[in-house]
Amino acid sequence: MALSDRISPLCDLLLGAAYADKQFKDRERQEVREMLVEELGASLTQDLEAQIDAFEVSGFELEACAAEFIDDPEEDRVRLLGLVAAINDVDDEVDFAEDEYLRTLAKALKLPASALAGLTVDVEVEELRTTFEKVRKPPPLPPKKK
Repeated sequence: MALSDRISPLCDLLLGAAYADKQFKDRERQEVREMLVEELGASLTQDLEAQIDAFEVSGFELEACAAEFIDDPEEDRVRLLGLVAAINDVDDEVDFAEDEYLRTLAKALKLPASALAGLTVDVEVEELRTTFEKVRKPPPLPPKKK
């Protein structure tokens, strides 16, 4: 089944990605629109334009939207993940919230971890914790004068 058959949940998944970092920039809006036009092979309908304008991240349910695509072949679900990753890349910023959104989507789509290769930031968490602990500890106090 083509993505264009489920354009509304696709639109919401893309918009969710655009809002993942709590900012919805004009470049992201334009990219969402262009992707939807490409998937439709036609101009956006008034309903889709209204959906984009009315999107409320507070009411967005990623898992429910992802469920629309769960029965698609793995190759198609990986392609969907790639579309969402492209929205994350539009603002030319590395953001952990966007990265987490992509990971959550991959899990909701029941994709293997390998599907995220090259799409997410891999950080050695333990190394960061150790570094943070070193930075967080203040230097020892100087000895008191007698």
